Amino acid sequence: MLEPFDLSPVEETLYLALIDTTSLAVDEIALLLDTTENGVRAVVAELESAGLIARLPGTPHRYCAIEPGIGFAALLTTQHERIRQAEERAERARAVTGQLAERFRLRGARHPVDLVEIVVGESAVRQRVYQLQSAAQRELRGIDIPPYLTEPAPELAKLADGVTSRWLYDRTALDVPGKLDEIGQMSAAGQQGRLIHNAPMKLLIFDDKFALIALTGEASGTVSALVVSRSIFFDGLAQMFESLWRFAVPLRSTDPEPGTDLPSQDDGVLVAMMAVGLTDQAIAHRLGLGLRTVQKRVHHLLEQLNADTRFQAGVRAKARGWL
Repeated sequence: MLEPFDLSPVEETLYLALIDTTSLAVDEIALLLDTTENGVRAVVAELESAGLIARLPGTPHRYCAIEPGIGFAALLTTQHERIRQAEERAERARAVTGQLAERFRLRGARHPVDLVEIVVGESAVRQRVYQLQSAAQRELRGIDIPPYLTEPAPELAKLADGVTSRWLYDRTALDVPGKLDEIGQMSAAGQQGRLIHNAPMKLLIFDDKFALIALTGEASGTVSALVVSRSIFFDGLAQMFESLWRFAVPLRSTDPEPGTDLPSQDDGVLVAMMAVGLTDQAIAHRLGLGLRTVQKRVHHLLEQLNADTRFQAGVRAKARGWL
């Protein structure tokens, strides 16, 4: 409970005991902490110096807790001061990082070879992705194709910080166990996700500064990636992403036709899968459902859209703003 105040477990035990009782004598404290009187003196000295407990007049010596609102006030002030100093150091670090990045950029402008960087090895690729993702301030874009090296935790943290995220999922990603749950988690956090068929490459774009392309995977024996800085090459990758984005199928629409309701999260995924040409059997496999269950849900969607065929359903779902 008191970890934020840097109290040891023994100090916390004594303080909480004093909170719950009027006072304790040295021998009672020794029994409580299973220590000697010398051990008690060391613990109470720390708590006294922190302003959390006080010794009562008289003998034998007894100790009581100081009212927490008063006792912790000084510690809170100290904590706030530490936070302020840490924020100042972080701000200075950001400024230095910006200066170094500008120096590196100017060097890169003189040396075109530095516009691309080949990263070799699984741990090195993981680290580079983490560094670039952590540095992003405005937007993350990605083309998602299995297999995977990194977890979504850093991206979730960026979403929480207000960074935009747009992700294109190749339909083979839906075969990965737990991937649909992960997509749902990312969507709930604010990610915009769309589904595509036959994605051309695994790609990450960080702001308008860097792109990372997966070159080889574990199957080749060596994991490697290409990091691309701002250049014509980078611009081409960004334009390719935007072209694919325009034609991809949204996993969840947020802009329905006036007077119509959005589909549920599950139905939105089902409509997207139908739109990229997956059969009922393939959908059942990816969702982990029985074939008859999927067929019933597809039939219900066709009725909801007043459609006789999947093609007609796709047209009407698009018209409603579901796709």
